[in-house]
Amino acid sequence: MKHKVIFLFVYFVFYNDVFAQVGDRCTFKGTRKRGVCKEITHCPEADRQAKRGVDQTLCGFANDLITAIVCCEVTVEANDNLLPVNFETNGNGNINPPGKMSEKKCQEYSKAVTSEVQVLSLVSDATPMSYQTPKCDYNTVPLIVGGTPAEAGEFPFMVAIGFNTTSEQWRCGGTLISDRFVLTAAHCTYARDVGKPTVVRLGELDLSSDQDGSVYKDYLISRVIVHPGYSVPYKYNDIALLETQKPVVFNNFMRPACLNLNHDLGGQGIATGWGKTDFAGDSSDTLLKVTLDIYDNQKCMKTFPPNDKELPRGIESTMLCAGRLEGGKDTCYGDSGGPLVVTKKGNMCQFFLVGVTSFGKLCGQKNTPAIYTRVSEYIPWIERIVWKS
Repeated sequence: MKHKVIFLFVYFVFYNDVFAQVGDRCTFKGTRKRGVCKEITHCPEADRQAKRGVDQTLCGFANDLITAIVCCEVTVEANDNLLPVNFETNGNGNINPPGKMSEKKCQEYSKAVTSEVQVLSLVSDATPMSYQTPKCDYNTVPLIVGGTPAEAGEFPFMVAIGFNTTSEQWRCGGTLISDRFVLTAAHCTYARDVGKPTVVRLGELDLSSDQDGSVYKDYLISRVIVHPGYSVPYKYNDIALLETQKPVVFNNFMRPACLNLNHDLGGQGIATGWGKTDFAGDSSDTLLKVTLDIYDNQKCMKTFPPNDKELPRGIESTMLCAGRLEGGKDTCYGDSGGPLVVTKKGNMCQFFLVGVTSFGKLCGQKNTPAIYTRVSEYIPWIERIVWKS
């Protein structure tokens, strides 16, 4: 078996020239059918075939350099009603993997928080060298339940979602991801008493004060796009897009977050929102931030076992588990649809959206992490709508 894996590894490098990652599109060798790269443990059919000795189309290996990432057939359950996957090609006829447009846009967004510094050597006639350095007014550090107030402009991608334009009720959060689109939770797109959301507010800090140092602006919503796989009362595919009537003008208080493309996460993330400050408390008028641990989904499988009412298939790979097991820090009801973000080495001023706040049990209680919709699993759907990619 060891020799067979090495053979596949060499064949893949020769055939594709580069490694593919989880979520990238792939083509089965021999049949030329198209699929998606997944860890073999998340692709039951490939796992069964491999155990029978059937060669698999290898995309690469996971971070542990042991778990194979293989080309997996795209299967759709009847009740999922998912949109077909579009495969874009470049001029050479090769497949452009999902994420290309997200990467391009992220580079554009990062310019606002990056400065170019010219460094001149002491050597005579030396050519100046350019370095990119982060440029932001805040250093977000690990410090909403157990959260601390944010500062004006600290999270310029944060959006408050309002219902009923005559007397706005800010019931959900969202994330600005382009000049026309906000990403939020599907369950935030309708409420029985007030209907669909009508307005998004950007740049806000304190919903009850105009003297908080922020500069906010409201944008009317022109279109609500719920993921086709979302179906009440189930918790799956809890993700939606809101399109604004007019383009958002970017400034220091309103700027998009990048979309995270990597499935595998760890460490910590930052959640923000105007949600309840404890399980039985009132919502906060001031934007709060909290640092949460990101866990393997196994942690949440114990808290949220399969049930016929909302989670017939249990916790899936399209979901993300985060919280603080010791309690005291969490996201609560008013934070629904809001962001879970991370920063990366190289530029701590640019935020990457990894999760959309979906559901939980008891806010801030011990051993009760919450569930977020995993953004990396929905990149093709997002790009197809937001950037027509």
